[in-house]
This record gives sequence, C-alpha cells and structure tokens, in this order.
Amino acid sequence: MINSRWCYGFLVLLFLFPASQLAQSDNSPPVSKVFALLNKTVESKSAAVGDKLVLQTISDVLVDGQMTIPQGSKILAHIAGAITKGKAEPQSILAITVDKAIAAGGGEIPLQAIIVAIAAPDTPLSSDPTYGMMHSNEPKMIGSGPRGTANSGDLAASSKASSNAAVATAELKGRMETMLLTEDSLGAVGYEGVSISWHLSIPPPLTVFSTKAKNMKLEAGTQMLLRMASPRLPR
Repeated sequence: MINSRWCYGFLVLLFLFPASQLAQSDNSPPVSKVFALLNKTVESKSAAVGDKLVLQTISDVLVDGQMTIPQGSKILAHIAGAITKGKAEPQSILAITVDKAIAAGGGEIPLQAIIVAIAAPDTPLSSDPTYGMMHSNEPKMIGSGPRGTANSGDLAASSKASSNAAVATAELKGRMETMLLTEDSLGAVGYEGVSISWHLSIPPPLTVFSTKAKNMKLEAGTQMLLRMASPRLPR
C-alpha cells in the first residue's frame, strides 16, 4: 500500500526542484521519469470529466535495477477538468490525472505522477496518412463516469486493444522522430502560449494545461515527460 501523505509530499519536491537537484541529495526519495506519447488528440472544447487517455511509454522505467515499466507499456490517465475560454473564463484549461501503468504482460501498477513537459509533434497524427488508414478500425474510448464526475476506472475491453490506430502510429513515429524533450525538460515545446502547472495539495495530483486561446488542445503524438514516485511492482 502506498503512503498517500508521503507521495504527495514527495510530488511537491518534484514540483519545487528539478530532477538534477534532487539527484544530488542522498536523503531525497528516488525519482523515476518516463517519456511517453499521447495516443489521441484531446481538447477543452470537447473533453468531459472522466474521459480516458492513454500514453504509450517510449522509454523504460527501472527501479533498483529492476525493470518496472518497460518501453511500450501503457499509462492510463483521465480528464479531471476541462474549461473553454469564454466571458466568465479567462483561459482554456485541461486538467489531467495520471492513474496507473499497464505493462505489456498486463500487470497494473498504481502511479503518483505529474506531467512536467510536453513537445508538440512535428506533424499532428490526425493529418498523418498512416493514422488515417488505421483509424477506421480504431476502438472508441468513452469515459465511464458521468460528465462532471472524475472516474479513473478501467478502460472498456475494446479500448485495451493493442492495435489502436493512434497508439500504433504514435509508437512508429516516436521511434523514428528526434526526441524534443530531455530528462530535465520543463514546460511546453511547440505549443505557443501554453503553460503547465500542478495541483498537489489535495489528492489526486493534477497536471493543468492552460492557454488564453479559445481552445486548449493537445495533439495526438505529443511527447510527454512524466516524473513520479518510483513505482513498485505489485507483490
């Protein structure tokens, strides 16, 4: 069982100090990082609280020399809040909560994680011919919770299909294209006017993307850097 107070205090450290500074302290808790790709486009004007998101890892997570989350695993997240700019709202906002990882073998690992950096794809997957060809058979992802109620439950069985068009295309492009993020990256690359903040005082931890534009949109294939309390394999 994860100690929730320790985890949220730990995530505050992640927010206040870059990973390089944390690594210099022998007394600091271990920090794990992973690079991942967003599997489908999400935007504030159409997102609903509880909508599921899938990130596919393009790097390994090792804890104490043990492979914990292999490259190619899925990280499940959900929309915790969505606001579109209007007369009463000065910004468009997407709030995302990371829930857990699903390794290639099917094991689930709870995560306490935040997204600290993103990089826009050179070419959005929505305009990619490979994605277009594969998208016709892509299973739909529908949030199981009612609008306005956060839900981090499991994806429907069809949503777990490894042949998901966006995931397959994102994985291919992620392996071929140059990584725009490093392990010390912070903020948004290629997303003009987008800022990232974190709400850590009240669980679960939230990553908040905001912009003064009329829509907060993250493209499929967006590179993401996550920092987390080092995950542990279930016993």
